[in-house]
Amino acid sequence: MFWKRKDPVETCADVLYAALKSAVTQGGRIRVEELISAAAAIVGEAAIVKAGDFDPRRHDHPPGARVFSTKVNQLICDDKSFQEAPVESIVGDLRERLIACGFSQSDFPIMEDVFKHFAANIGKKEDWGKVPLSIPQQHHPFAQPLRIVYETRPMVDGSLAPLGADVGTRLRAATAVLARALCETRDALTRIIATTLAIETVNGMAKTAPMTAAAMAKILEAAKTKS
Repeated sequence: MFWKRKDPVETCADVLYAALKSAVTQGGRIRVEELISAAAAIVGEAAIVKAGDFDPRRHDHPPGARVFSTKVNQLICDDKSFQEAPVESIVGDLRERLIACGFSQSDFPIMEDVFKHFAANIGKKEDWGKVPLSIPQQHHPFAQPLRIVYETRPMVDGSLAPLGADVGTRLRAATAVLARALCETRDALTRIIATTLAIETVNGMAKTAPMTAAAMAKILEAAKTKS
């Protein structure tokens, strides 16, 4: 009997999802908001890589600065509604995966509102390292997405290594991980809250300059000098 080989993207997504769940587990429990936010933040950085405007690991932008990009908007949904986003876009891919696991069209935010909320709420000092979220405060993640993306890079690289340097398939795998997080926890949160957290985090982190090793070294050196 001939067995069908599993898509490498899905196989790598399985590995990364398992590793991510382990990383956000605290005291034997996983706070759903942390899992969704972490997965979405990883998608955001993968989108920066795919867009190619700058290298998220080696750049001169101040970490946490907002960096707008037409290419990123195209990758997210091609400036189309949730229903009309191309299947090859991040939102289109999520839509197909989430509807397959029981979500309905009413469970998703309006993309125009996602973009407007981000643009209207950038520049606040208290939001450094985070993304502006429209969901109730009690559902905000405790961990900064900027920090999570920096700290999980070795995990992401190891899990997605079989995909090589293909930035498109790496983005698809990261998106599949986010879909798994949303599908597996679909009854733990109100679905519109879960999907809004996910998509607002993807959008926000894809438009935020990530932390670099060089910038972190300067931060640590400054802290050492002060002490």
